Amino acid sequence: MIKGTLFLNNRISFCAGRCRNCGVPAVNVLCDCCVNYRRCTRCYRHLPGHLFLNDSDVCNACQNRDVNNVGRYCLDRVIGDRTWHGTEFDIDVGYFIQHHADDIITTFESARNENVVIKYYLELEVEFHRTTHDGDLQRTTARFYIPPMTSDIDELDLPTIITQLLGKIDGFSGNNSGWTVSQINYLRLCWGSYRPLMAGSYIQTPKYMEMKKQSGIYKHLTTIFAFNTPYSQD
Repeated sequence: MIKGTLFLNNRISFCAGRCRNCGVPAVNVLCDCCVNYRRCTRCYRHLPGHLFLNDSDVCNACQNRDVNNVGRYCLDRVIGDRTWHGTEFDIDVGYFIQHHADDIITTFESARNENVVIKYYLELEVEFHRTTHDGDLQRTTARFYIPPMTSDIDELDLPTIITQLLGKIDGFSGNNSGWTVSQINYLRLCWGSYRPLMAGSYIQTPKYMEMKKQSGIYKHLTTIFAFNTPYSQD
C-alpha cells in the first residue's frame, strides 16, 4: 500500500513539474512569471497586459480571429476541439492549412501545455463534384482523418499532415472517378488529455512482451497492477 501511494505521489509531482502556460520547469501549475499574467477568456492563455486592449478579457489575437473559428471544450477542458472553416474559394488543401498554420500550432501548443500530454487527431471535410456522361452534375462530401497520435511521441508536423491528406484525397478522386475538389468545408483538430495510467487510456503492448508466453505476460502485468494500485483495509 505504501509503495503504491508513493508511486502516485511521484507521478503527480512529475505532471506538475512544468508550467501549463509556457512549459518551463515549475513547482506549481504556473511559473512565477505566468502567474502574474492576465488570462484570456477565449483561448485561456496567460498573457502580458500589453497583449490586451484596455480592460478587455479577450486578448488581441482572439479579437482578430474569425468568429466562426472557435474552440469547444468540456469536462473541465480535459477534451476539446478547434475548427477552421473554409469558403467557396478554398480548394487547395496545402494552401488552406498553411494559411491557418500559426493558429493551428498555437492551439496545439496551448492544449499540450495545459494537459502536459495529449492524444489528438485531425479531420478534414471536402466537397467534390463531377459531371456524368449524361451531363448531370453530381456532388458529394467526404471526410478524411489523420489517425490519433500522442504529443509525447508525435509532434504536430504540418507538412507531413498535408502530404497524408493529399494522398487520401488522391485515393478518393483517382481511378478515373472524375471527382474534383469543389470546396474545403473545414479542418478540425480534436484532442484529449492523455494519462496512460488512468482509466480510458490505452498503451500498446511492447514488442518484446508480445513475443513472450501469454502466462508470463499476465503474471508481469498482474505484478505491475498490484504494485501501482493503492488500497485500504478496514
